[in-house]
Amino acid sequence: MDKGIYTAVGSINAQRMQETNAIHELANVSTVGFKKAYQIDLESSRVDGDGFNTRFLAANSPSGVVNLTPGSRIATGNAMDIFMNDQTVLGVQNEDAQVAFTRRGDVRVNQNGELALVTGELVLDDGGGAIVPPADQILSISDEGVVYAVDPEQEVAEPQEVARLMLRDASGVSLEKMEDGLFKVLGQPAGDFETGPNAVSISSGQLEGSSANAMETMVKMMNGVRSFEMKMKLVKELGDLGDSNNTLMRLS
Repeated sequence: MDKGIYTAVGSINAQRMQETNAIHELANVSTVGFKKAYQIDLESSRVDGDGFNTRFLAANSPSGVVNLTPGSRIATGNAMDIFMNDQTVLGVQNEDAQVAFTRRGDVRVNQNGELALVTGELVLDDGGGAIVPPADQILSISDEGVVYAVDPEQEVAEPQEVARLMLRDASGVSLEKMEDGLFKVLGQPAGDFETGPNAVSISSGQLEGSSANAMETMVKMMNGVRSFEMKMKLVKELGDLGDSNNTLMRLS
């Protein structure tokens, strides 16, 4: 009976981790560029101890690979908002001054005159440096990822190229989330990586909505609660059955 209990407990632990992740997704249904990046795989793990090695525990094997399937398009009309198409990701600088990547595209000029996301991360140029556009200029980002500046004081002014964004095609690598929500190559330290075989592509004047769906996540959470209750009931019944067997063995 205890083998069944070990299996059920392992499944319950996995269920609790999935519920925690569902709560995280629900909290980010309105977060620009949010990507789901979590799943649980169950692996059998033998439990050693006294007696025969016949007990196995369902061990959790979490995976944080980012799902880059494009989310919904949010038209903003702002020339500094970008939607990354296909597997394109944007290079930014995290709090530890490392290169990391994101699908968030609300680019603005910060108080230091640098291009940054609304959340504060510096937006990097193709060489990994900060982008400092000329002051008091009208800025825009082309679909090729080029930042342009136009002098509003001139009646006829040609857009001047300021920098090219660090855009990478992630179709050839697996990305995982870090604690700050930014991405890095799976199993490697934060940093730049070689772009994939596909051309990078963005659409300006748009943002990407969250990949988390509120209704889908709520249904997942409700199913999780029901599943948890059923598994707890099973553990209790297996425990009661084991106690009954032990009693019979003592009497015999």
